[in-house]
Amino acid sequence: MLKEETRLGLWRILLIVGGLSLVEAAVRVGWINPFFLASPLQAVAVLWSQVVGGNALFLTLVTLYEIGCALFISTVVGLLVGFILWRYRLIGASYEMLLAALFSSPIILAYPIFLVSFGRSSAAVIALSSIFGLIPIIMNTKSAFQQVNPILLQMGASMSLTRRQMFRHILLPAVAPTIFSGFRLGLTYILKSVLGLEYVVQVGGVGMWLSDAAFRFEVGEVYAGLVGTVLLSVLFLYMINRAELLVRR
Repeated sequence: MLKEETRLGLWRILLIVGGLSLVEAAVRVGWINPFFLASPLQAVAVLWSQVVGGNALFLTLVTLYEIGCALFISTVVGLLVGFILWRYRLIGASYEMLLAALFSSPIILAYPIFLVSFGRSSAAVIALSSIFGLIPIIMNTKSAFQQVNPILLQMGASMSLTRRQMFRHILLPAVAPTIFSGFRLGLTYILKSVLGLEYVVQVGGVGMWLSDAAFRFEVGEVYAGLVGTVLLSVLFLYMINRAELLVRR
């Protein structure tokens, strides 16, 4: 099993490196106009120079702060509301369709309301982005508790487990995979919302940097910012996966 995972990991790395190498070669030999696409090495070099001598590190910290706050709010509220909707079935049945409709609606169009309410600041970005992450966490939490096998609960009751032991050793490991799937989905929407709002509203960190670089036609900086956003996504997903492994142990 470990060898197979290692093989798959190597194949992923080879495909990514191979694709980036093709793009690098195409830009250098002139098959792709460098005005429209920066080479991967140029993007990495610009990103490093901005981190060392520019304000990229500060802007990244601002974006990390906004993403972290939005994810924390979505997680705390989403777990609580999802548990309540599962615990009280009538409430859950009443609001499930409403949540599904809200999830499919273009909530991003409400950003002017948040700008008026919170001002042109990071608070507006965090508040609106929290809603994007909140709904999938609520729905996955409710679904996770609904799908717990009743035999597991009966087994815990036959062993005379307390409520706390039942929750820690039976419920939590059983619901963890589905709930963490909600975390990952919520994080995906939060990342898109935070960076998109920073880009459009010109507030915050990396998204504002991308918008400013695009306005100045600095192609290298644009793709450097994109590299930075990919690294941020990988970092947060890695942290969520590690947290899931700790919970399931």
